[in-house]
Amino acid sequence: MLTSQQEADIVARINLGSSSLVLNNSPDSPLAMLLKDMVQGVVDELGRSMGKYQIRASNNLKQTMIPTPPKIEGNTVSVSISAPFYWKFVNYGVNGTEVQHGSPSWGKQPSQDLSFKDSIAGWIRNKGITLPDGFDTYDSFSFAIMTNVKKHGQKPRPFFTDVVNDKLIDVLKKPIEKLIGRSIVINIVEPWQ
Repeated sequence: MLTSQQEADIVARINLGSSSLVLNNSPDSPLAMLLKDMVQGVVDELGRSMGKYQIRASNNLKQTMIPTPPKIEGNTVSVSISAPFYWKFVNYGVNGTEVQHGSPSWGKQPSQDLSFKDSIAGWIRNKGITLPDGFDTYDSFSFAIMTNVKKHGQKPRPFFTDVVNDKLIDVLKKPIEKLIGRSIVINIVEPWQ
């Protein structure tokens, strides 16, 4: 989260110009620049949270979480973070056929180039995992891991919800209100619904 000094540094770097520029719908507007810096701070915090939960199978998730440009439409400003679809499986967990973790029901997986088994095989190769005793091929090892995940699911590792929550609203609200000179309402939209 932003400290008071970080917040002051961000606001100090912004050239406020005229009050009409503050809400100007352009990538260079003071509000857009403030939001860009703040969302990058959230992305950085998500990376630290992933470290806390030891989420680093390939580091792909951490590397692909990026802020999207702010969108200003009338009185509404939207910011978001782009991430691969599977971030929610890591954060909220996945129920298995034999073990339940209280995870949401995700429905059908989005179509992708690789099957679940093939993505596991790729993960094994990327990690340099050697074939354990009892397995003849990496294909059979991949199938065993896939079957285990389907049965036992994955426990939640709430790297996202530890960062993006009601506390974040309080942190974000103050510098934005200071910049635009009025009270605002911040809503966090549940991204997996």
